[in-house]
Amino acid sequence: MPVSVLSFAALPSRSWGSNSGRAKDLATGPASPSGTPGWRLSAATIEKSGPFTSFEGTDRITVPVEGELLLLNVDGAEHAMERLRPLRYPGDVPVQASLPTGEVTVLNTFVDRNSYGAAVMVVELSKKNPPSLGPDQFLVLLQGSAKAVLDGGSRTEDLELLDTVAGGEDRPQVLGRGFAAVVSFYPLD
Repeated sequence: MPVSVLSFAALPSRSWGSNSGRAKDLATGPASPSGTPGWRLSAATIEKSGPFTSFEGTDRITVPVEGELLLLNVDGAEHAMERLRPLRYPGDVPVQASLPTGEVTVLNTFVDRNSYGAAVMVVELSKKNPPSLGPDQFLVLLQGSAKAVLDGGSRTEDLELLDTVAGGEDRPQVLGRGFAAVVSFYPLD
């Protein structure tokens, strides 16, 4: 499978919720038994306070990547979410977002909880110890500057904020300074 770098700026966006913001899909997995993708990785702006869309049978991980503070009320429990701190929660319970300091951009994972799992780790990038990405792993640049090392080291590509590097058998690496989210999806047995 060829490794690719997905330019965030070039991806199409769509409105979500009741015009609560814009979302871009970064990657989707194979169809689950319901016919929807078994997993999805996206980035979304939250431009106004209000409810999140409910996704039956889905688990989510949300990571604020731009903005100061996101308050999420998840099924009655309030979570004050600061930048680069993931929160895992069921996608089919009531979720209400509040924006005390203004608009926020988030990275989201969605998985069919009966078929797939996901893990999100925010890592500090380095030029000496770069993360390498296997199949069904993705790296999203959250802050700083970075370069993807592709095709076994024969090609490099500069990354912009929220660009995504898809992993593969040749295990691309990402060198740089700043922070990135390493997202892994895996089938449940």
